[in-house]
Amino acid sequence: MSLVISKPTGGKLAVKKPTGSGWTIKGNGTGQNLLYSQAGTPALDLRFADTKSLNDYVSGTNRITFARASTATYVGANGLIQTAASNEARFDHNPTTGESLGLLVEEARTNLLLNSATLSTQSATVTAVANTLSFYGTGTVTLTGVSTAGPLVGTGANNRVSLTFTPTAGSLTLTVSGSVTNAQLEAGAFPSSYIPTTSATATRAADVVSITGANFSSWYNQTEGTMFAITKGAAKDYVIARNSDGSNLIALDVINTATVLRGVIYVAGSATLNINTGSFSLVAGNTLQSSMAYQFNNAAIAANSSLLATGSPSSFPTLSDICIGNLSGTAQVNGTISRFVYWPTRLSNTTLQQITQ
Repeated sequence: MSLVISKPTGGKLAVKKPTGSGWTIKGNGTGQNLLYSQAGTPALDLRFADTKSLNDYVSGTNRITFARASTATYVGANGLIQTAASNEARFDHNPTTGESLGLLVEEARTNLLLNSATLSTQSATVTAVANTLSFYGTGTVTLTGVSTAGPLVGTGANNRVSLTFTPTAGSLTLTVSGSVTNAQLEAGAFPSSYIPTTSATATRAADVVSITGANFSSWYNQTEGTMFAITKGAAKDYVIARNSDGSNLIALDVINTATVLRGVIYVAGSATLNINTGSFSLVAGNTLQSSMAYQFNNAAIAANSSLLATGSPSSFPTLSDICIGNLSGTAQVNGTISRFVYWPTRLSNTTLQQITQ
């Protein structure tokens, strides 16, 4: 069956396979479809920010298994905090502009405060790790006891402010004055999405995004490929894409507290590829466009239009699944994935730089 390429009146290029081929390229190589003109038709195209769904744009079907064992919140297009049910994906938005940011994928966190909607003075038991306090409103929270960091002062009813500090273990007293709403105290070096509480602490479970079985094997090439992602994560380590078997994997991730972008391949526990940037700086909240391409003796990673490292993998594992923005419930991106794309071929280094611009 041959590929049909036609140029209709008006000069816009249209590419499609004949009836029965299973897919059609949509668009003319601009906007969301720019990657198609740069790199060809992918086998998988997850446009989380654009479609606000889990559907694959190429096949028009949902290939993803999404899990989270609790409710969770996100910012809706109206700028207000919304609640998603257990196992419901969250598509986050910029609270000021309403911009669609994509699929929100976070690790598990616990809000240590009680009656968080309208906070009053209280004490909480904390451990000697980085903790983050956050809230909305115009009031002030002053810390005493095992930490005297701060105080944290609100800047507006619709603005979220945060303070990260490391206390000694014990009882932390939070003295509240003025309007403090949707408050959160959590173990972690950055604020996560709001976890509402009443008379007890509450935990938001981790988001797990995976593709398995026929939903994976129908588009994945075991011997070469290229993955591309647009993410906006916290300034810490996270997985962009990786399969769930730690002994056999192909992975693109951020490590060493956001200073290294790495591409790795493991077969039966032995690394056949381990390439990284050596020096990398990912600022929390900044957009990262990254890509990894690989085939026998020929691999590379790129980010934000720069080719960063190359290597020569000698063999590849046989994979049965992929995790996107997480590793089987750990190493979450702790932010949003606006797009994830996969081509079943090793794109050129020049193309890697083009698609990550």
